Amino acid sequence: MEQINITSQINLAVRVPKFLVISSYKRACGIAQYVEFLELPLRDQTDFDIEIAALPVDLLRSQSPYARKAAIIEFKEILLKVDQADIVNIQLEPGLFGFTPNQIWRNLKAIIRRSKKVILTYHTAPPLDAARFQLSRNGLLHYLRDWRGNYVFNRLFAKVRKNPRKFQHIVQTAREAKNFALLGIPGNTITHQPLAFVSQQVRQRMDHDLAKTEVSERLNIKSGVVLGCFGFLSQYKGIEVAIRALGNLPADHHLLVVGGLHPEGVEKGNVEQPYITKLIKEIKKQRKIKGRVHFCGSLGNDEFNEVMLACDAVILPYAEVGQTSSGPAALALDMGRPLYCSHTKCFSELDRYQPGAVTFFEVGNHIELAQKLIKREADMPGRVEARTFYLERYSVEHRAAAYFAAAKRLLQGK
Repeated sequence: MEQINITSQINLAVRVPKFLVISSYKRACGIAQYVEFLELPLRDQTDFDIEIAALPVDLLRSQSPYARKAAIIEFKEILLKVDQADIVNIQLEPGLFGFTPNQIWRNLKAIIRRSKKVILTYHTAPPLDAARFQLSRNGLLHYLRDWRGNYVFNRLFAKVRKNPRKFQHIVQTAREAKNFALLGIPGNTITHQPLAFVSQQVRQRMDHDLAKTEVSERLNIKSGVVLGCFGFLSQYKGIEVAIRALGNLPADHHLLVVGGLHPEGVEKGNVEQPYITKLIKEIKKQRKIKGRVHFCGSLGNDEFNEVMLACDAVILPYAEVGQTSSGPAALALDMGRPLYCSHTKCFSELDRYQPGAVTFFEVGNHIELAQKLIKREADMPGRVEARTFYLERYSVEHRAAAYFAAAKRLLQGK
């Protein structure tokens, strides 16, 4: 009996805590891409046993009775994994967990209720400065999106306030961390860091000139300056601003448009997709840029990274939509690429982590953007130095370390 007890104690002593990540995974989704990059440094350690549970996003969002039945079966499998985990990390974007607010909250609540300890990573956060309702299609959509998010966050934060020691929170900006504290979330449970994707090991092997040569050959670009816009093609991305700027740049400048339509944004039964039609019309209006705009489509992680690395500058001309973080912006900084961003709150918050790392132009001002590209403002020594300092402090390894620090605080009851 004594020998059995000793063996049990040894087994207990060497047991590695199980860390379960619940997220979209291996699909066309910015959050899935983030998790796929984060997975590498998460697994490159021995303190935790890492498992990733892929949410059946399409099934959870479908209103078909057959899809709902299939979603219930798959979701039960995830809950069984939750039961076995010591730490559950929820990559929180409400739309990944269902279609209606009730469904989203029901699924989130089920995970939280059965979790021992929870780390919440917020890819969407409740805005404290939501816009007023506007009587238009877009206004209605924004209102409904905010209402859905507020419905979920109100209930989530109420649960967190009742048992704060069960939770740790990871947000992408200092502003979000401050807002969460104002909403009653204990400050010592909140960690803020910018998004990061590329590991330090991978960064050391990156070669801009080689990538540019290979990508240019594939796209039949003979020579010149390669600019790039990245991300899903949707109205708020402002790609038409970059196209207009291209018309004010020398003939050796080319623009790569990398990304496809978001699966949720494709209009069924219609080949005339509104935003793509708008971009094509913009290109046709400017004959001198014919052949200089290259649509690259939706790419896998490796090819996406190669194309971004090939760019002499990355342009993100987004509209202000209350977005709190940007994967393409973080990835561009990871790669040390000169980065031109519209002056929105999202990009301003990113620049706060290292002032000068981002070169700004005003939302919609394609003339200002073209002027700064011609001057190569983002290549000025101060900008380059700022991006270098940024990379010393922020990487996907730093992100992984933040997760493990949060997990250890939870396990120690701090």
